[in-house]
Amino acid sequence: MIDTTAIRARIFISCGQTKDSDELATAKKIRERLYDLGFDPYIAVEEQTLSGLKENIFRQLRDSEYFVFVDFARERLVPRGRRLIWAPGLQQRGSLFSHQELAVASFLDLPLLAFQEKGVKHDDGILRFLQANATQFGDRSLLPNLIAEEINRRGWNPRSRSELVLERNDVKEYADHKVQTLDGIEPRRFYYIKVHNLHHRKTATNCYAYLEKALKLSDPPVELPFNSVELKWSGYTLPNGHILPDASRPFDAFALLHRLPTDLGLVTFSDSLAFGHVPINAAGDYELHYAIVSDNFPIARGAFVLSLAAVLNRTTLRPKAAGPMT
Repeated sequence: MIDTTAIRARIFISCGQTKDSDELATAKKIRERLYDLGFDPYIAVEEQTLSGLKENIFRQLRDSEYFVFVDFARERLVPRGRRLIWAPGLQQRGSLFSHQELAVASFLDLPLLAFQEKGVKHDDGILRFLQANATQFGDRSLLPNLIAEEINRRGWNPRSRSELVLERNDVKEYADHKVQTLDGIEPRRFYYIKVHNLHHRKTATNCYAYLEKALKLSDPPVELPFNSVELKWSGYTLPNGHILPDASRPFDAFALLHRLPTDLGLVTFSDSLAFGHVPINAAGDYELHYAIVSDNFPIARGAFVLSLAAVLNRTTLRPKAAGPMT
């Protein structure tokens, strides 16, 4: 069972960090203030390489639930001929790097709060197209509380994440149903895994469930070969299903005929015996790795330990203890 009190929504804080200024200190105070509100804040550090952008900035933007844009004042701008130059004048430019992050955040459709320091050219760059209604500020020391107040006013939820998690509340969670087999109608036991949508307002669309890997827990563990295929959502006749906000949906992890309690079967959408058949047909301990793919959430993965017994009622399926996956 997921402990929702440990969940923290991720906030991407985009703001300038010019050397020989108080910008970095201000950014750290913003981070501390948002952490106290229950969020998981990330301060974007300007990257100098394409790999750094991809591995840090873009990944953090992709995984964040919220975006805070802080436009600190830069050099002053005055017109000279047909172009603007940096010189003493009435208006100042903002942080170019932060504006670039803002463009990516707008493409990802992240909820946005924008703040502009007084003196920065109003609605410069992409801000003019986003209609973000940036809040003006003058005293940087007051900015952390100003941001916190606006977050509370907007109702941003610190316990909401764009994440799917796989869980089981009971190691013996299952249901028995009678099914048609070559030998007639007979009972079959279906073991479930629930997929929990941790976001409070976003539906996970077109979710597919897969068994990615199966291991026999011997010394050393032995990976069992099989061809993966879509698994069945419990009580549903299509391979792709939606998961509503802050809700769970179970899929059939596997099934066992009562008369063949050690012969594991997957409930799939394959029309070929070459797909979806895992060679597990003896009592023992196994590790099963599942994955959930959806249109609008990152891939979710979970590992579970199956203790398969010759007596059906002794078989259990439990989440693997936290730690590196085998």
